Amino acid sequence: MNLMPLSAYPDVLSTIARWHFDEWGRLYPGETLADFERGLEASMESGAVPGTWLLMDGEEVVATASLLHTDMSSNPDFSPWLANVYVRPDQRGKGLGARVVTEVMHLAHRFGLEALYLFTEDQQAFYQRLGWAVHHREHYHGAEVAVMVHKFQ
Repeated sequence: MNLMPLSAYPDVLSTIARWHFDEWGRLYPGETLADFERGLEASMESGAVPGTWLLMDGEEVVATASLLHTDMSSNPDFSPWLANVYVRPDQRGKGLGARVVTEVMHLAHRFGLEALYLFTEDQQAFYQRLGWAVHHREHYHGAEVAVMVHKFQ
């Protein structure tokens, strides 16, 4: 399996946008599937942030992760964010989430980023195993979330 930028596979953008919208759309009230597509299009530009990467098994996308300038309207001073960490349902339980997160974290570090933020409803323990710490908890658009940080050494 290889980590590839979304820009290398632009034909999968609408599929990935649908996955992300179905998974997290409720956390972004007022945003549509088209908004999710536009966000992914913006992450196809060159550079680290914004950027979206795909974990590919041959020609199939099995997982995704992005680096974004912002991901939570309630925390505009935090940047950049690890977001869109998604593993296709039929591929879960194989360690692919840890792999895509770890590889994108390594990219972020190589790009010179000093810290990353993320928020999660239910995967706090997963991220803690990968070296993340809880920054704080908050109620966000109807969900209780942990805002987490990872500082590179």
